[in-house]
Amino acid sequence: MIDSGVILAGGTGSRLFPVTKVTNKHFLNVYDKPMIYYSLSILLLLKIKKVTIVVDENSLNEAKNLLGDGTEFGIKIIYTIQKSPLGLPDAIMKTLNTDDTDKKFAVVLGDNFLYGREFYNNFYNLIDISKCNIFYQKVKNPEDFAVIEVNEVENKFNLVEKPKQYLSDLAVTGIYTFDNNFFKFFHEIKVSNRNEYEITDILNSYNKLDSLNPVYLGRGMTWLDMGSFDSLLYCANFVKTIQERQNILVNSPHEIAYRNGWITKKHVHALYKKNLNSMYFKNLYDSINSKY
Repeated sequence: MIDSGVILAGGTGSRLFPVTKVTNKHFLNVYDKPMIYYSLSILLLLKIKKVTIVVDENSLNEAKNLLGDGTEFGIKIIYTIQKSPLGLPDAIMKTLNTDDTDKKFAVVLGDNFLYGREFYNNFYNLIDISKCNIFYQKVKNPEDFAVIEVNEVENKFNLVEKPKQYLSDLAVTGIYTFDNNFFKFFHEIKVSNRNEYEITDILNSYNKLDSLNPVYLGRGMTWLDMGSFDSLLYCANFVKTIQERQNILVNSPHEIAYRNGWITKKHVHALYKKNLNSMYFKNLYDSINSKY
């Protein structure tokens, strides 16, 4: 089982300037809910109740005002500050307790959007709990992501961060599971020429020990990186279309918490009464009172 989850919600969000000069991008709305709700939903769908959110110093109060201590979702949320943007491994390190030698934890980037029934229903069948698990998807613009080359015949993998020359069109998504070996591997890698610790260096460390399990998301899964204006708009339109046509909520952490049995219908009703003018809470109220 996965013991805990981490959401990485720091960074400058420079691709979204000037909007992100005044707010953390992870709190921008994506249709009817803030961006970070979507990544939080991934962890809740995986039945994770202990969540650490990594933010920069300027965003800490915003994060706490939005998410609190997790009571609203029936979980526990704690916060960790990453003072300088030194890469994903450095942010993850801020959350690790090296005394937990058997710890298994999931990491989700705060700007990740993932939608699809099969992944969540089969998550524990897809992963190897004894290894580091990564998830990859075919994309049109692999140069913008870490990519993975897969040799299925020899069962070998190669990972490269934002390759300048084409290697593969399979992008590594911002969803991972790790164990406490992460701590050891972090101290074995060095800062790259981008002046950051690279997540691909950690993944390659697992790979060298035959402890990496890549999982292909495939068709039927929608994965988006919400780091640009175009992807934000696309994602918002996608959520709007699904919700209006199917009369459901897409990636609502409140609804997931309710379906998990972590909060009650009375709790949701109270949230709705406090937010009568909110479309999101109206749809949440209607959703939990629907028989489907």
